[in-house]
Amino acid sequence: MSLSILKIPTAKVFEPLLAPARYKGVYGGRGSGKSHFFGELLVETCQAERGTLAVCIREAQRTLAQSSKRLIESKIASLGVGSGFKLFTDKIEAPGDGLIIFRGLQDDAGKYRLMMKARDAAAARPLPQVVRPGTSRTPSERQQADLRTLSAKLLSSGDIKDAVALYHARKSGRR
Repeated sequence: MSLSILKIPTAKVFEPLLAPARYKGVYGGRGSGKSHFFGELLVETCQAERGTLAVCIREAQRTLAQSSKRLIESKIASLGVGSGFKLFTDKIEAPGDGLIIFRGLQDDAGKYRLMMKARDAAAARPLPQVVRPGTSRTPSERQQADLRTLSAKLLSSGDIKDAVALYHARKSGRR
């Protein structure tokens, strides 16, 4: 199977993006041709460099219909290289075991933030002091443990209510 050489005209503004780089990205207004440039560049790259692995990311993408998948499929067709690509509902296989996948950045970022909050909350929970069966703590030991618990809670939350609770516990211990 011979590879075809694609000769795609490029707007002058996009020429710096033709230089080799691991990551490429642009931002700007609607209708400036960004998606069309990158769609053609991706198809050309997959055609020229067998085994290319790529991910197409949008800030907000709830469905593949909102992704750049349909645009890339149309570029594959318009450039006449469809025989080298296999189209699936959620991905595109490129020549030489290459693969193009599609992701939404907003949803993944939100999931990541929630996961980090849950991890921090789990790590902040103070562990109870180990007590041997048959022994009991003195009132002073219980109060010290309560103060440590309230202090740790305030440290992790920074909430004014936790600060007030710690203040009252310390104040009641001085009597």
